[in-house]
Amino acid sequence: MVALLLVVAQKWGLPMYTKYFSPKKVVIFVPTGKVQAGEFRVSFHEIGTLDAQKSVPVYGEDDGKIISLIAEGTLVKAGDKIAEMDTTTVVRDLRNQRLTLKNADADVVRAQAELAILKESNATELAKQNADYDFNQNELKMANEQRDKKVRLADEKLVPRDQVLQAEGEVRSKQLAVDKGKMDLDLKKKDIDSKESQKLAEVKKVEFARDIQKRNLDELQGQVTSGIITAPAAGMAVITKTWGGAGDMRKLQAGDQIHHRQVICQLPDLSKMVDKVNVGESDAPRVKVGMAVLVRLEAIPDKVLHGTIAEISSLATEGNPWDTGSTPGRKNFEVVVALKESDPKTLKPGMTADAEFICDAVPRALFVPLESVIEKDGKTFVFVKGPKGYVRTRVVTGKYNENFIVITFGLQRGQVIALRDPTRPMDEQEAGASGPSAEQKKTKVEPAPLPVMPSAGAAKK
Repeated sequence: MVALLLVVAQKWGLPMYTKYFSPKKVVIFVPTGKVQAGEFRVSFHEIGTLDAQKSVPVYGEDDGKIISLIAEGTLVKAGDKIAEMDTTTVVRDLRNQRLTLKNADADVVRAQAELAILKESNATELAKQNADYDFNQNELKMANEQRDKKVRLADEKLVPRDQVLQAEGEVRSKQLAVDKGKMDLDLKKKDIDSKESQKLAEVKKVEFARDIQKRNLDELQGQVTSGIITAPAAGMAVITKTWGGAGDMRKLQAGDQIHHRQVICQLPDLSKMVDKVNVGESDAPRVKVGMAVLVRLEAIPDKVLHGTIAEISSLATEGNPWDTGSTPGRKNFEVVVALKESDPKTLKPGMTADAEFICDAVPRALFVPLESVIEKDGKTFVFVKGPKGYVRTRVVTGKYNENFIVITFGLQRGQVIALRDPTRPMDEQEAGASGPSAEQKKTKVEPAPLPVMPSAGAAKK
């Protein structure tokens, strides 16, 4: 029985005791990482949109309805058909306008004929008035001669003095006729000038009206010709958006009504592309014209494009509250990044692109994740994994970016480090507890807060 009990205890009792009654060994999970080596970049990321550096707009020259439109994304050459407009109404208006112009031409001919008749009539009347004036001047001359003759004869006592008085009266009568004729002639000239000026103004008026009707006819003829809208340059057709019936924006399509000089589409030149990025005002002082930028497309994440900052807006703008991609209240500066690569088959306007702005770079550096560095009492250290556990190691830090920080002294490449303080339970670290754990009391290791990173100015130094 004793032997049987020993066998039972060994086979079932000891495992059950170990499973249910023996003290459990608690294993605390500590996330780890490795000390990395290589080029270290000080950078920040912003999301932008690809666009062509140059783009040519295609206009609809006149009001009308689109009856056909090129498909968006089509690559076109200069002279290729972009859209066709409905010209039915224009053709009808063109016929009516030709009739209107014909009537305007008749008005001009009538007014010019009336002006010619008026000038001829005025010339006849003026000639008659001049003849009367010349006749009166001759009569005055003859009266003066008769008076002078009577004066000489009267002085010689050959005729009575009363004939001299009679001759002088005749002279005065003829002088009045000449003066009256002169005034009548001047008045007649003014009257002729006034009537001819009025008639000439009427002629000019009808000529101006005729010219307007002719221009209208030319415009209508041009509208018939411009019913076929062609590409002014080579590029890829990007259709313009318009307001839809539901109050939202949509692309133009066949059947839409457009107005004079409305942009139908853009023809971007895909040989030179840019990435337009809105940089927040906190990061704006860090960007400079000529700064290197790495661009990754959301559609092709493995492909890295290289570019440089070509332009930075001078004024900050606030995000559109109706744009779901913008942050309300955030002030942005638009930065244009010129890309060195070109691939019309891959790079298309409107593609989402992640721009990494390279503010600084260290060619050869050791760096670790930010969360692995702990600062305590002005001293910086990390926990390095050793054969018997984690060893707190003093380090000297350098530049940092959003995820990593450079270690200039204290570590070697490939060392395994803790990404949190292994001497404190995870729940205490997450809750922010500051008291030392039991293990810390045994090892006399002070708990340390999470790393406090220096300011951007300090990092640059």
